[in-house]
Amino acid sequence: MTRRIARTSFILFCLLLGSVHVSAAQTTSSAIIGVVDMQKIMRELDVVKDINAQVKALDEKAKTELTAAEKKLKDERAQIERQKTLVTPDAYSKKQSDFNRKAAEFRVKVQEKSRQLQLSRVKALDEIRSQMLPIIREVMDENGAALVLDVSEVLFVEKPLEITDEVMGRLNKDLKKIKVEIVPLKKN
Repeated sequence: MTRRIARTSFILFCLLLGSVHVSAAQTTSSAIIGVVDMQKIMRELDVVKDINAQVKALDEKAKTELTAAEKKLKDERAQIERQKTLVTPDAYSKKQSDFNRKAAEFRVKVQEKSRQLQLSRVKALDEIRSQMLPIIREVMDENGAALVLDVSEVLFVEKPLEITDEVMGRLNKDLKKIKVEIVPLKKN
């Protein structure tokens, strides 16, 4: 008898839980879901194009400096090789090890410059993102959206509210220029 009551109670509980789940799904189906294409915004926004141009100019300037330093190292290497027969083996070995140290420092400098430019670009783009979120929220509220998702996160949605162009328009109007500042690297 207790077994029958327990089983009946369990079945009633499951039916009740199922009906709650169905009613919750029916309630949320009328919610407006906004969709924004963040990749498009971060690719086509005027200020992003300007940031990319600034980073490219900084990269070209760094490459010019690094190319000059590399040429100087190559010249030094050639000079060491020419002196190989003129100096003692110990002196040649010392010059060779000094050169190897300089070459290693140069490789580290190249990596640091590259990393520095990447971090500088990321910092500038983060500034855009921080200014973008309030605008997305504004557009969301104005259109009565209950939720905004990136288009890459959406598999299926019935009649989404596409807000990408509206967000881009406002950002292009509000954001004029963000200067890319070279981020100093922390020394170990």
